[in-house]
Formats: sequence, structure tokens, C-alpha cells
Amino acid sequence: MIRALALILLATPAAADPLRIGTEAGFAPYIMSDSSGNLMGFDKDMGDEICARLNTECEWVSVQWDGIIDGLIDGDYDMIIGGMAASASRAERVDFSQGYLGGTGDSSALVGLTRDIDPSTARIAVQSATVYAEHLTESGYDVMLVNTGQAALDAVRSGAVALACGSPAYMERMLLTTYPDLRIVSTIDVPVDPTAIAFRPDDDALRARVDLILTGMLSDGTINDIAAVWFPARDDT
Repeated sequence: MIRALALILLATPAAADPLRIGTEAGFAPYIMSDSSGNLMGFDKDMGDEICARLNTECEWVSVQWDGIIDGLIDGDYDMIIGGMAASASRAERVDFSQGYLGGTGDSSALVGLTRDIDPSTARIAVQSATVYAEHLTESGYDVMLVNTGQAALDAVRSGAVALACGSPAYMERMLLTTYPDLRIVSTIDVPVDPTAIAFRPDDDALRARVDLILTGMLSDGTINDIAAVWFPARDDT
């Protein structure tokens, strides 16, 4: 029965129009822009593979993260791919695919200029509309909300705050590439749900087709292969 449904859904002709994907190009290594403004990253490669398997073109739409769900609901694009955790609060507004990448762990990275900073008393910059912002605010930390992860790091560098909070994978990459003067000084436990693709609640047909594609990509190792490129194992010895 399940196999028959899969064959029917995958055999459905792709729409003539491109599949529009909303994202924010500021969440390395999930998705980012190169020096020419072209998108790249784990989610870019994964989204392009989904479109290829659906026999359609991808049309990537870069937007501000704090309005990305509003844009989906308003019909500006068909789905969201961009390192989005399938949190309970987001699931009140959108539907999610199955998770395709485990959560970033049960912690966030705190970045500062020196290691002798107490997070419980420090002012912490964090990108708004993220699971990290939600957790820090609900937990009573002294939070300054900013528009991007890079703005949070800039706030540390300028002295506006003592710490920046975000995804460990993002922070590690930014320190290596752009902020060598900063360092990861501590962590805060932040339960993070698996990464998934967001859809409008009334778009069950598209979500079902993409879920079947994700099942195939998970089972044949494609997602692991893409992840190995963008999230290489670190040697901590």
C-alpha cells in the first residue's frame, strides 16, 4: 500500500513552474552566499537534489529570517529550507517534513572576546525568531535581539554585548572564516529539534511528495554524503 502510494505521488508530473524555496543566506554552513552572491551550503545542495528528483527547477528566494514563515504563509514561496528546526512553536503555524538532519545537539555556543564571562549576568546577542532566542528569553537571560547571526557577532566585537549565542556549527565556521578575534567561551543547554522543511498547512500534496524524496535520500545515503561535505568530522584529539 505504501509502495503503491509512493509510486503514484512520484509519478505525478512536476508543475511547470519552478519550486520556490524560501531561505536566509546567512546560516553557514547550512546555507550562505559566496563572494559573487551565489547560494551554497548543505541545504542548498540538498534542496537542489530534491528539485532534481522532482524533475523541476529550484527558485531560491532569500529573505530575512524573522519574516520567513510569514512569507511562506503569504505564498511568496512554496517551502522553507534553511537549517530550520521543527520546533513546537513553529509547528503551530506551518507543517514540517520528516527530519532530515539531527538537531545541532542540546547546547548552543556562546562566543565572546575572553573566556572569563559569566553567561548568567552577561548581555547576550542572539538572532531573533530562532530557537536560541526563544530559549534564552524564556530562561530569563539578558538578551539583545538582532536580525542576523552575524549581527550578534558584530555586537560582541563592538562591545555592545559580552556574548553572542547561536548554533555551534554556525559559530565555529564564522570564527574560522570571519571572526578570528572571537572564541567560543561557554555553552547553554538548548534542546534543538531535528532540521526539517516547512510547508503551508494546506499544501499536503507537496509535503507528501517531498517526504518521499527525503525518505529516498536518507535511505540511499545522499544526505549523509552531502552532510560529510559541509559538516566534516573534527579531530578533537
